Amino acid sequence: MQKPLYGNFFPAAVNRPIVIGGVVLGACVLGLGVVLGSSSIFLTAAAATLALGTLAAVAIDAPIIWLVRVSFIASFFFKGDVNLFKVDEIEDPSGLNISLTLVLASILFISDLLDSERSRKVFPNIFTWLLIALFVIAAAAVLNAGPTSLGLFSLFSFAGTIFIAYVIASHFANPERIRLLVVCVAAGLLFTGSIAVSQYLLDFPTNLANLGTGSEDELLGTQSQLLSRVPAFLRTPTEMAWVVCALIPLVLATLALRVSRGRTGQVTFLSVCVMAGVGAAILSLARGSWIALGVAVTLIMLAGIFKSPSRERLNYVSSTGVALVIGLLVLAPFYGRIYDRLTGDDEGSAEIRYPMVENATRMIDDNPVFGVGLSGYRSYMTQYDDTGIFVSQVFPNPVHNIFAHITAETGIAGGVLFCLLILYGIYEGFRNGRSSDRLLAAVAIGAAIGLIAFVISGMKEPGSLGSARPPMRTLFLLLGTIMAISSIRRNRAATEGRL
Repeated sequence: MQKPLYGNFFPAAVNRPIVIGGVVLGACVLGLGVVLGSSSIFLTAAAATLALGTLAAVAIDAPIIWLVRVSFIASFFFKGDVNLFKVDEIEDPSGLNISLTLVLASILFISDLLDSERSRKVFPNIFTWLLIALFVIAAAAVLNAGPTSLGLFSLFSFAGTIFIAYVIASHFANPERIRLLVVCVAAGLLFTGSIAVSQYLLDFPTNLANLGTGSEDELLGTQSQLLSRVPAFLRTPTEMAWVVCALIPLVLATLALRVSRGRTGQVTFLSVCVMAGVGAAILSLARGSWIALGVAVTLIMLAGIFKSPSRERLNYVSSTGVALVIGLLVLAPFYGRIYDRLTGDDEGSAEIRYPMVENATRMIDDNPVFGVGLSGYRSYMTQYDDTGIFVSQVFPNPVHNIFAHITAETGIAGGVLFCLLILYGIYEGFRNGRSSDRLLAAVAIGAAIGLIAFVISGMKEPGSLGSARPPMRTLFLLLGTIMAISSIRRNRAATEGRL
């Protein structure tokens, strides 16, 4: 009889109900920390629950690493982090950020280290050098700016994000794990959509800032109260839309390229999850992300036509048309919200972005080499503000363009490298889309189109390399997924070469 993966180290004398009860107790304390807004209680309870959860999993002979994999992907859909040694309450991160995603990634990393058969080469050489160069430039920007505590904390956060992408590329470099990743992302979209609808209709759950329903500072300027915009557990409505619109293509591509052809249950589940994600994006009222989603859906449909055999293309177009009509009918209850958002007064939300970009441009012009340092934008934006309306006081936030934001903080070289990193990810994704494996091709194309959707949304949202917020994690989730498929492709090519 084969031994469990985790070995036989659980003491037989321990009563399993006691361990499982301990997990429930830890979860209750975790909930108390969330309700009271206490980071110390939250962190202590999270650690205890994680430890007891591991023991409980062993007690009931559960596959621990499988549970960690699922929990790891699930963690991308809510905040689940704490900031230690806080400097202030406004910046992101405001202290040393320790997230559940980072903790679970560390567990998977250790698991890979113990696996003698794992692939040693994780990232393609070009991608590796782009990451190294970008990190070095970010570090130089921090050192040139002081360094400040916030800068160092942001550099740690950036390193953690790179590490998370590395773990995804390493641990999920397996077709079955890629399949699991897609299913978990789909479930995450369903969860986010359900929470968004609940928040809109029932105004619940809210006031759970530690889990990502948005603190007062985070929701400031998002018109959440004025327009009843909802954030789910992704901190703000705009961030929620940014995340789901970047991840929907990952799941939708598997439907468009017919990975689950003939499997009605899988098609139904994935379709429901995609529609839930679209519903969440609509309830966010983020118009830029609506454009991103429209572009992504169009590109996926075109990819489906291109990948279909010529004799099946007419059937594909007709079936896709029927699916789109059904989708539009399902989304009919949201039409009023869409119309009001597109035709109503946005209280200057769009117009204020122009002076913000003007302010960022002056900052870049005066700091072209090193920028102002990670998390340094707010500190410098007022001294460069010559916009007439003094936008840094009217709307005291970083420029709402991720590329201008990163360039202002890391210099022109940092901005260029960031763009090259994304472009290489898109290139590698479409390159992997030529795979004969239908699943890998679909996921690679979906992730590449997800990057395109991310870029479109990012052109109207702020984002720093050192950000601990969900969008930056989502970007590196997509990049890591593409690199995992590249690793599978390289391993298969090497195996075929030896044969």
